[in-house]
Amino acid sequence: MNPAEYEKMFRVEDTHWWFAGKRRLVRVLLDLLPAQPGRTILDVGCGTGGMAVLLKQYGRVYGLDASALAIGFSARRRIATLERAALPSLPFAPAVFDLVTAFDVLYHRHIADDEAALAEIARVLKPGGRLILTDSALGALRSAHDDALQAARRYSTAEMGDKLRRAGFSVQRLSYANFFIFPAAAAWRLLRRGVRSSEGSDVTPMPAWLNALMGVVYRAEAGLFRRTDLPIGTSIIALASKNS
Repeated sequence: MNPAEYEKMFRVEDTHWWFAGKRRLVRVLLDLLPAQPGRTILDVGCGTGGMAVLLKQYGRVYGLDASALAIGFSARRRIATLERAALPSLPFAPAVFDLVTAFDVLYHRHIADDEAALAEIARVLKPGGRLILTDSALGALRSAHDDALQAARRYSTAEMGDKLRRAGFSVQRLSYANFFIFPAAAAWRLLRRGVRSSEGSDVTPMPAWLNALMGVVYRAEAGLFRRTDLPIGTSIIALASKNS
């Protein structure tokens, strides 16, 4: 990720509707996990640490990121045990974590082989351990936003499901996300296709009224996601378990 994006993310991720909305959807999957005292959680690609604030409610969090800048921002939160490292080589023994999370990681251009990355995640998970991931959906939506975030790929749910199974996982939930905003977001991305922007990603500070409105939208989406998988969206979200 471009260095300026880390600073922008750290400033806005606690309150911005995009990050808050993602946390709502991830919480749906976290709440499906059985109670487990002492759960160990590895957040791969922890970025500036915003998701660790949620994860710490479910266990002890370890955070990894390839960027020293990201690790520096995460350290300010004093939530997770942090280390600079990255897929496809995780600095842990086999079968040591109960849960691994990877939020918008596999799409990144530094991941040369996303299936090898998933296999490495499976290696550090205990048998029956869980993986929760989110990532970018649908190659047709590629835009300047992806360039700013150094994105190399986007996924369909079918494609991601195949990759998870080949890496040794059983898929429990696999859905699109950002369903309600999909029409507007898709139209915006398609209109801007081919436009080269120096403004960076689409993540920018928002007026309070818009954040509040989008909070309502994502509460509704999280409620729907608790009951069923979503048929389309700008992202995917998955819960899988490592095969014994």
